[in-house]
Amino acid sequence: MSLDAMALYHAWGALDNGASAQLRRVAEPDDLRDIPAFYRLVKDLGWHEPNHQKPLLRAVFCLSAGKNIIKHMPLNDKNPKAVSLGKALADSGKVNERRLYQLLRAEWPQDMVQLRRLLVQAEPSLYWPSLMEQLTWWNERSRRQLLEDFVLALPQKKTA
Repeated sequence: MSLDAMALYHAWGALDNGASAQLRRVAEPDDLRDIPAFYRLVKDLGWHEPNHQKPLLRAVFCLSAGKNIIKHMPLNDKNPKAVSLGKALADSGKVNERRLYQLLRAEWPQDMVQLRRLLVQAEPSLYWPSLMEQLTWWNERSRRQLLEDFVLALPQKKTA
């Protein structure tokens, strides 16, 4: 299954203020299903395929944290490696382990609610296709990878 992550990211960025405001006001991912602007956003991105619906719900819910909350960091000579969600959260310096553990222990849909709150708090710069893939396969393994990337990216504490 392959969704066009950058097409979704650019479509989100192109939304008018009214539509993006409607999507930002939802409390849970499934609430997006009650908003016509959501269907206009995802109609050409594979929404009609049942196995794309849950990943698109998760991705749009995360994007709906705010217009400029998630910043896409493209790969190039200066940035040859994708920055993962865990590393981006750790690099922000605004997220502590306790908040991350709340996310990891939460069940659907609270896990996405917690993730969106962390995104608002951290305003991460990351490689969006990498995050989209993680959201597509959101399961125990991807959540464990989030924790691993977060902890390994934290600065080392000096011991006396």
